[in-house]
Amino acid sequence: MKITLHDGDFWTFRVVSENGEDRLIQSDWDFPSAAIAFGWIPCTCRRTDGTIDCEHRKTSEMIWEAFEYLESQIGKTVEATE
Repeated sequence: MKITLHDGDFWTFRVVSENGEDRLIQSDWDFPSAAIAFGWIPCTCRRTDGTIDCEHRKTSEMIWEAFEYLESQIGKTVEATE
């Protein structure tokens, strides 16, 4: 099933699936998993999902990077992995 990233209000995003399901991404902790769904990689070590520190990066850094990545992906459609 395909999903598309949409811009939301007030620092949020919406992930809309081709069957019409609409998921609001509004919590800082949601940004990394949503960004991963659209191709972002939290760390090259691949030992974190972006919500816990790894030996290379802090969680706060990854969450902000995930948010910025999502901003750059507005309108992108990908195949859902779940």
